[in-house]
Order: sequence, then structure tokens, then C-alpha cells
Amino acid sequence: MMRGANARGGQGVERLPHSGWREQAGLAVQDVRDALRGHHAWVALAWMDIKHRYRRSVIGPFWITITMMVLIAGIGTLYGLLFRLPLREYLPYIALGDIVWIYMSTAAQEGCGAFTGSENMIRSLKLPFMTHIMRAVLRTFIVFLHGAVAYIPFLFILQISPEWIWLMAIPGVVLVAAMTVPLSMLLAVAATRFRDIQPSIANVMQLAFFLTPIIWKPDMLGEHRWVADINPFYHFIQVVRAPMMGEMPSTLSYLYCVGFILALVILAVPVFVLGRRKISVWV
Repeated sequence: MMRGANARGGQGVERLPHSGWREQAGLAVQDVRDALRGHHAWVALAWMDIKHRYRRSVIGPFWITITMMVLIAGIGTLYGLLFRLPLREYLPYIALGDIVWIYMSTAAQEGCGAFTGSENMIRSLKLPFMTHIMRAVLRTFIVFLHGAVAYIPFLFILQISPEWIWLMAIPGVVLVAAMTVPLSMLLAVAATRFRDIQPSIANVMQLAFFLTPIIWKPDMLGEHRWVADINPFYHFIQVVRAPMMGEMPSTLSYLYCVGFILALVILAVPVFVLGRRKISVWV
């Protein structure tokens, strides 16, 4: 008789015993611990990925900066004229929103490929699985830093002077970076098991771009502003963008970001615990 058979003699699903769950959870914790201790491995791998992507290029990863500058100048000028908004106010708004959005969007897509992109390494080397996730997280953050540099020329062009409140953008960046860890952990396992998730995430993020106040402002919705307020991406953008524009982010934005991160952790942890033992088979 099969262990998963039910009382009617049909074939059920074999459940992981409580002791088995605790064992797998312990192995997952050890995996994360080993990855953090061996941080030099994923730091080196992430930096190697960046250099490999731009090998034989004269300016290397600063192509990210140039691309971001052109994108901001083109889209910012066009939509500024369409919305009849002063460019000195609108260009920083769309620049900061676009920089943070591309960071989150790239983190989601890179997270999907954290394991599938490291297939050969997973099969040939015994590394903690969390190493591959942190490799993707750090690689995305490096790309974000290069993209963030694109905002500096606009400060000089628009003659925007630094303010002390800009320092409040640092906790915002920390929150966004913290969000990418459980997000990548969740998507890495799920996309390795179900390969349709990666293209689905790309489509979802493309739609979410237009639904998020990046090129438009929440006040334009009038009585329907709640559409923006329930969007977690908007709040992650605001905790970075608002201080850089001389405003203090709302308490709601911080609470939304912390709540969203906790929700991702609650989802990602059991997925990682149960899925990590099959990753080498799924890849």
C-alpha cells in the first residue's frame, strides 16, 4: 500500500512529516548561513557577471548610465510637454521614479533566472543555493548604482541644490534592496520549477509600469487616487523619490514597504525550504 493512499484506496499526495519539515528547515537555515559566511563568493561572482556583460567595451557598465540618461531626457521632455508640467519639477520626478522602477523590475527578472542561469555551476560545484540568489541580488544592485549616477547631470542642468532631507532617501534604498532578497528567493525557486513564470513576470512588470505613478502623478487620478495608494511599487518608489524632491515620505509608505517585505518573507521562506532539495533536479 502506498504511503499517500487515502481511505478509499486512491493515490494521495505524500506529505512531509513534521520531523522532515524541521530537518529541511534546518538545512535551509544552514544554507543561508553558509552563503552569508561565504559572501566573498557571491560578491566575486556578481562582479564577474557585470564585467563579463560589458567585456571589450570601452566604458563598460557606464553604458547603463548613458542609457538611463537618454531615457530620462527623452521620456521626461515628451511627457512634460504633454502634461504641461515645468521640466525643472517633472524631470527629477520621472528620473527618480524610473531609476527605482528599473531596479525593482530588473530584480524580479534576474531573480527568476538565479538558478536556471547558474545551471552548470549548480551541477558541478557544491555551493549554498542562497549564494546564487545573493549573486543575482547584488548584480542587480550594482546595475542600480550605475543607473542612479544618471541623475547627477540633471542636478547641474536644472540647477538643483542638495538638501539635508536627501539623506532620508538612504533608508528608502535600504527598504527597496531588502525587498529584492525575499522577492528573488521566491521567484528563483518558483521559476525554476515552472518555467512559464519568468515570461509571465516580464509581462506583469510591463503592465505594472503603466499602473504605477512613474510618468504620471497620483493627483491626476482625482477621486480614484486610491488606485495608486494600494500599489506597493508606488510606495517603494516614494520612500526614495520623495526625499530627493524635498518631501518627507508618508508614514503609510513606510508601513506599506515593511508590510510588503514581511509578506514576501512569509511566502518565500516555506517555498525555499521545500523547494531547495529539488533545485538541482529542476535546473
